[in-house]
Formats: sequence, structure tokens, C-alpha cells
Amino acid sequence: MARPIAAFVLAAAGLLAGCEDGVPEQNMTRVRIVVPASDQLKALSPLYRFLGLRRSIVDSGQRCKKVDQGAYQQDWNNLAMWTAHCTDTGDWAIYIAPNDDVQVRRCADSAQLKLPACKPLPPAAAEAEVKTAPASSGKAR
Repeated sequence: MARPIAAFVLAAAGLLAGCEDGVPEQNMTRVRIVVPASDQLKALSPLYRFLGLRRSIVDSGQRCKKVDQGAYQQDWNNLAMWTAHCTDTGDWAIYIAPNDDVQVRRCADSAQLKLPACKPLPPAAAEAEVKTAPASSGKAR
């Protein structure tokens, strides 16, 4: 009778030896959803990026005379979050989904809606001066 008990004790000890102390390792894989419209905005010059952000705001039924600042902020719940500043209506958060759906919210409403807070935008960059070639005198040589 001693042998079955000894076998049981050895089996239980073997099972316990396989247990880890503390928190077991977790292999977590992060998946980043591709948002083509956001990637296209990132590739644009600032002027066209600001126009795209303004269009998102205006197409959502809001007012925006001109976007003078705008930047990608972060990924949030599989959405690309952008922020923009309109000269007449203030700061906006623009959320772009992978299927190009867009939602626009006032930055001031972020906490109430349990959305990420809008980070301060970088200072407005000085507009590049457009230099034209000197006009020719029109005389042929």
C-alpha cells in the first residue's frame, strides 16, 4: 500500500515543480491596424494636410475657417487620432477609422466623452516664402 501513496506523492511533486513562482510570462502580440487615410495625411505637405483636416471638420457639419495647426497624435481603439486648430472655432480631435470613416469632436469635450485628451499642438511654423524667379527684361539677344 505504501507504493501507491509514494507514486501519488511523486506525481503531485512533479506537477507542483512545473508551476512558476509569481506571475507567469505572457507572450503578447501587438497588432497595429493600418489606417490608409491617416498614412496619406502624414505624407502630405503641411498645407495639404491642413486642408485635409479642415475638410474632415467641415464635412462633419462643424465650422472651420482655416486650419493653421494640425498633427497626428496617436492610435486609439484602432483609430488614428489627429488634432487640428481652427482659427475661428478652436481645437478639434479627428478620429480616422481603417475604412476611412471620420469622427470629429471638440478637444474640450474629450474628458466628458472618455476620449484621449488632445495634446498641445506644436507652435505654428512660419509660412514658407514663395520665391519667384526674377522677371526677364523681355529683350532677345
